[in-house]
Amino acid sequence: MKSIVFDNAGTILKRITVLNDVVHNKLIYETNTIGIANQKKSRIIVVLQESVNELSRHTGTLYDYLKDNMEYFEISYSQINILKSDVVDVLANDSTSFHDLFLATNTLIENYDVEIISGCALIVDMDNGMIEYVYTAGGVFFEDTRRVMNFINNSPLSIYIASGDNKESLSKIASILKIPKSNVYSTLNREGKYNLVNTLQRRGDYVYMVGNHTNDQLAIEAANTGILTLEQGENVPEILKDSADHIIYSIGDVISIIKKNRGD
Repeated sequence: MKSIVFDNAGTILKRITVLNDVVHNKLIYETNTIGIANQKKSRIIVVLQESVNELSRHTGTLYDYLKDNMEYFEISYSQINILKSDVVDVLANDSTSFHDLFLATNTLIENYDVEIISGCALIVDMDNGMIEYVYTAGGVFFEDTRRVMNFINNSPLSIYIASGDNKESLSKIASILKIPKSNVYSTLNREGKYNLVNTLQRRGDYVYMVGNHTNDQLAIEAANTGILTLEQGENVPEILKDSADHIIYSIGDVISIIKKNRGD
């Protein structure tokens, strides 16, 4: 059997992100949230699992929300070992509010025509015990995404999505692209993506992994064929480029890689 695992944002979805830099009180239009997190080893990304509509009902501080709703958030990216309880503990004195988050949310919704609202997230500095950025992400499918998925759906390959995004947005994407929802893994960190690739290999699959940033690196390295896509146009470390068997600039190139591997 053969399987192909895709990251979501920056890989199958052209990501559009609005961040509120709450430290400097300014909005930033930047898709490279992993790159921002990588600037400090102590920075982590926390994804809120509720949809934007559900979150809009909340008021008060994000700390109070996290403390009272630990089942509704996950750590999607971290370079250090952190538990959810650690996040709550260090943010006890943080005053970042839902109002701060909704500034980013409303700006995204009002100014961009997005197909998918991926949800909301926080960038937390664990050393300083503070939320530095809050953001809302969305996106549109890359030009060749549907063509690639149609090609794979008509082949013997099984498609999986392994992403740090929340479950609701990934379920919508799976429905549109005709990917079984049982093959969608949400809010996965680097180790989670690696574990999925490893699990598929241990059952005997030949595995392709397609990703776009350092949160995909372990999975790209572990895959039988690791593919790094730079279609989003973000700057990525050279070590990530070195880990891939193929570097592409359009998701459409996945088709030619698969055809070459099977001898077409």
